[in-house]
Amino acid sequence: MNKTCITAAMLAACAGGAIAQSNVTLYGIADAYVESTRISGRGSMARLSNGGMQPSRWGIRGSEDLGDGLKAGFVLESGLSIDTGTSLQGGRLFGRQAYVSLYSPRAGEIRLGRQYAPIHYSMVFSDVDPFSAFSPVLSMYVSNGDQSRQDNQVSYWTPSFGGFSAMVAVAAGERAATAPGVATPWVAAGTMKRNVGGLLRYQGGGLDATVAYHQGGQATAAGDVDQKAFNVGATYKLGGYVLGGNFWEHRNELVGGATPKTRGLALGVKVPIGTAWSAVAQVARVEDNGLAYATGAAKAEGRNTYLNVGMNYRLSKRTDVYLRYARIEDDNGGYNGRATTALYGIFGPGNTLPAGGSASSLGVGVRHVF
Repeated sequence: MNKTCITAAMLAACAGGAIAQSNVTLYGIADAYVESTRISGRGSMARLSNGGMQPSRWGIRGSEDLGDGLKAGFVLESGLSIDTGTSLQGGRLFGRQAYVSLYSPRAGEIRLGRQYAPIHYSMVFSDVDPFSAFSPVLSMYVSNGDQSRQDNQVSYWTPSFGGFSAMVAVAAGERAATAPGVATPWVAAGTMKRNVGGLLRYQGGGLDATVAYHQGGQATAAGDVDQKAFNVGATYKLGGYVLGGNFWEHRNELVGGATPKTRGLALGVKVPIGTAWSAVAQVARVEDNGLAYATGAAKAEGRNTYLNVGMNYRLSKRTDVYLRYARIEDDNGGYNGRATTALYGIFGPGNTLPAGGSASSLGVGVRHVF
């Protein structure tokens, strides 16, 4: 009995020491909304959807103080669909993020693992409705998968110097196979090339401005296919008002020399109404250069136009209710003929926007942050 008590006391003391040195937090977002949708040629449909204001997720993050300002940390984050209870990102346990890091206030931070590409941060920072399902900036962002999350990434984050900071990242391809799928039917079959990217950010006063670059691609039997993208974006806060905009371009450099391009411009505003209400509005336009994305064949120059308007009501610091209306109109198959790309976010992969067609969604939802 005495031995048992002594052992229990020792374990408790060890556990207490570990807790004193480390900090581990469980966090997440639960977000679902009811919507009425319409796509040209398919009529209307009422449904329950996941992640209107923000994608639902849960995660664990932690850090340990190593002394002299040095810290070790980690993030493990899993995406889930509230409407079905299933895992997202292809069923990965921690498909959103999974990395370990070392941080120094003087030298910056190094992260190793599955992370976001630098261009992700530039685009979400310049979005006044940050990557909501209804935001046109989200459609630009996910128009090619290698702009978003990357396996096998090493990233370095600088400290801030006079409001300026930077991030660079390299993600090893490791000969991972790539092939067309429901989410990205236009991707060339082959093996993943190394992805590289960088971000420069300035924060001062109410201004938050970024510029970011991304380069990736696939090695195919016929030769290398390279995807390159950049984004220039900014938000400006004045009181509770937020103005934001971004200019984005994506290039697909094909083996034969053709380079289909897509360019997008989005502008938005967020306006406070009293202490609990706020309104958001965005307009955007995306244009291609008249070349089909996968082949480089000539096509009519395509355009997509976007409208996103809505209201948020804050019930508490952790819970919001929201209303959104979004509409997309197409002319000659924007996004170089990639019909699924225009509908990312609101309708998800596998839904197509007919050339010359339109789509709309009216949604009411609840977001809870924990």
